[in-house]
Amino acid sequence: MRKWYGTRWSALAGATALGVAVGMLPAAAAPSTDPNGADPQLAAAEGYLGRVAHTPSELRRFLEEMPKGGDLHHHLGGAVRAESLIGYAARDGKCVDTTTHVVTPGPPPCAAGQRPVRDALPPGPFRRDVIAAWSMRGFVLPPDGDPQPGHDHFFDTFEKFGEAATGHDADMLAEVARDSAKEHSGYLETLVTPEAGPLNQLVDRILPDDPGPDDLAAFHATLVGDRRFQALVGQAADHTDRAVRDSRKLLGCDTGRAPEACRVAIRFDYQVLRALDPRHVFAQQILGFELVRRHLGRFVGVNMVQPEDAPVALRDYTLHMRMVDFLKSRSPGVRASLHAGELVEGLKGVDARDLAFHINEAVDVAHADRIGHGVDLAHERDPRALTARMRQRHVLVEAPLISNAEILRVSGDRHPLRTYLNAGVPVALATDDPGVSRSDLTAVFQLAVTDQQLTVANLRTLARASLDHAFIEGADLWKEQDRYDAFAKPCAHDVPDPHRPPSAACRTLLNASPKAAAQWQLEADWKEFENRYAHR
Repeated sequence: MRKWYGTRWSALAGATALGVAVGMLPAAAAPSTDPNGADPQLAAAEGYLGRVAHTPSELRRFLEEMPKGGDLHHHLGGAVRAESLIGYAARDGKCVDTTTHVVTPGPPPCAAGQRPVRDALPPGPFRRDVIAAWSMRGFVLPPDGDPQPGHDHFFDTFEKFGEAATGHDADMLAEVARDSAKEHSGYLETLVTPEAGPLNQLVDRILPDDPGPDDLAAFHATLVGDRRFQALVGQAADHTDRAVRDSRKLLGCDTGRAPEACRVAIRFDYQVLRALDPRHVFAQQILGFELVRRHLGRFVGVNMVQPEDAPVALRDYTLHMRMVDFLKSRSPGVRASLHAGELVEGLKGVDARDLAFHINEAVDVAHADRIGHGVDLAHERDPRALTARMRQRHVLVEAPLISNAEILRVSGDRHPLRTYLNAGVPVALATDDPGVSRSDLTAVFQLAVTDQQLTVANLRTLARASLDHAFIEGADLWKEQDRYDAFAKPCAHDVPDPHRPPSAACRTLLNASPKAAAQWQLEADWKEFENRYAHR
């Protein structure tokens, strides 16, 4: 049924062009032309959801089969399971502290107070302790609703297992591609920070003073004009290209029977570490913008990461937004998704003022194309006007519901998801750090149903929005952003139908645009999914 994927999706996943035979697409529906909006197949799927919504195993099976579009908010460093990290570190001969569970380079014999990571391979108390320290498995959130313990445990895991992941980008990419394919997500936009250490060292030598708002142009000119910086740009691109090639080799993508994981299209956003000194933050932003502007290393966007409530991140928040604004003024074609509003009352160091402006400034100062989290919406200055601007400017919110619940204790009617949707703001569901959370995109969809009461129609819209707002290269399949009732002119009269190949104009669009091809495939997959549940 899906053998044609081998040609089309391999091109999408591994190249920037698509030389494909789109006439072999499986059946899918064009946007509905029924003036009454009737869709009996969708109605049947809604009915099935209603019958299984309160049976977790059946709901999970239904949602796992549901086409999900893409995951736009995904940190590669937090995406793989602790069990995989243990395997990497054991293979590399590394050690782990028995008290802090921080991995050290090794090799054995390990220092006092440490054990070889290989001791955590067999089942037993030590393995359980390491997994619990490196993830949220077994962590019990306090009954009083305090967000700090979950927040701290979540973010502390990265320092503990970080050394285990070193040198394993290809392994991690292969694992997340398998995970995406298993749960019918065809696009992954993941966050990485190659060459951050060498870049920070270079900046300390040539630009040791932190820039203020008036120093950005001079700082930028000095850094981009330095041949050592340009070499780092090339090294960052080469690093990611090599990781992708090696991951595809691990998956067996060049064999005659390539697995579904090879058809997942992966792109990268450069993640900037916001808790560092301003010179390092700005330098990383510049490196990310250079990679995207020059279409290097499969980088398609720039983001900022680390806890938004970290003291430096709070202190420099407005400066960081001005930095992004400056770079966007120089390179308006570069897209940015910014973690903004990942804050709640009760976190140490966060006061009412911090809750009032972060999303506003990400939208109005930095001109973000997407917002990650955005959970403090109710505390922002004039949230109604803010959501109106986000709707008008097509600023999508990435909603990782599970990490919001684990890190911030925000769920149910405290979560602004429904507020965004009711205001017409586009939303996409996302995982964030599924390895740390012990979750996946299907689990996020499941929480959207059980905690936010989303319908099948809602979930289909969110899946479409994920690709509509993806930074992947190419023209959009849809005529108008955030409206899913008509294809763009080249495909306006086409239907993804195996018995009727698309017109020459539509075929040209799908061959030229990885984005449009992914969207076309999502429509085909949705119709197949709806057909499957039409008579259940």
